[in-house]
Amino acid sequence: MNANIIRLEKPEDFDVAIEKAATVLTDGGLVVYPTDTSYGLACDPRNPDALDRLFEVKNRSRDTGVPLLFSDIGQCEEFHDFGGLERVIARLFWPGVLTLVVSAKETVPDYLTGGRSSIAIRVPDHAIPRGIAKQIQSPIVGTSANISGGSSPFEVSISIEQLGTGVDLYIDDGPSKADHNSTIVGVDEEEAGYSSIKVYREGALSIDRLTESLRVDTDALQFWTSRIIYADM
Repeated sequence: MNANIIRLEKPEDFDVAIEKAATVLTDGGLVVYPTDTSYGLACDPRNPDALDRLFEVKNRSRDTGVPLLFSDIGQCEEFHDFGGLERVIARLFWPGVLTLVVSAKETVPDYLTGGRSSIAIRVPDHAIPRGIAKQIQSPIVGTSANISGGSSPFEVSISIEQLGTGVDLYIDDGPSKADHNSTIVGVDEEEAGYSSIKVYREGALSIDRLTESLRVDTDALQFWTSRIIYADM
């Protein structure tokens, strides 16, 4: 195949990749990019036609919604009003390998949430997705860069094999430093201002490490019941 590939071999390559990816996305294209977990597949979430194309390339249902990656927590606040425990979790684990399932603001379109009231958000610990999101002044779609049900792409070659010429730009940063996808949790609000943590998927961040960090954080203890609930998946 004659895919457009940018390889990150020296520091200046990062700026080139971010600029090129931003142009591709704002033009309605698709970009495969590295993260601190597996490679992601992005489109501009403000463009429904681009999202339709992403679903088609991934062979994924359009009614499932998509996760979003942000440049920082400030950008996240355009999509969600953070509660006390959510803000503590974000402070402790972002940028990083933790995805939060949160309530979406009413202004978030249904084509991003799949018609649900919630949305999955993350600030990754990698300069490329954060830089792209900052450049286009919008989060980017953070779904994995593979065919739905295919092998998780911890190397860009896996994405190329599965997605081929359906993608406009591949950014190659070599093998990922992680071998698991992000951990996904949410916060269940309860009475008296306390909340429990609901686990949807344990991934690169272990639940043991998450709970150990919260148990020694003064702010967390103001909001957390110390309960961990595992969601029925």
